[in-house]
Amino acid sequence: MERNSFGEQIRSGEITQIDFENGQGIIIDENGQDIHFQLEDVKDQIILNSKITFEIELNERGLIAVNVKLEREEVKV
Repeated sequence: MERNSFGEQIRSGEITQIDFENGQGIIIDENGQDIHFQLEDVKDQIILNSKITFEIELNERGLIAVNVKLEREEVKV
């Protein structure tokens, strides 16, 4: 599993729900776990079923996804 510059795991998943009115959404990660995120933590434009990468933080409500970004495919030449 990939890690960021702080040694934290970078997880991958898929956007399963987006609530633009309330500014939040849900990701299902590679382990089948639902993880909530705030739209303000999204670095790219996303749509339902977007493949993304993210980091996990623990807050008073539980685990949340932060630094949500579209997953980039490696192009091999």
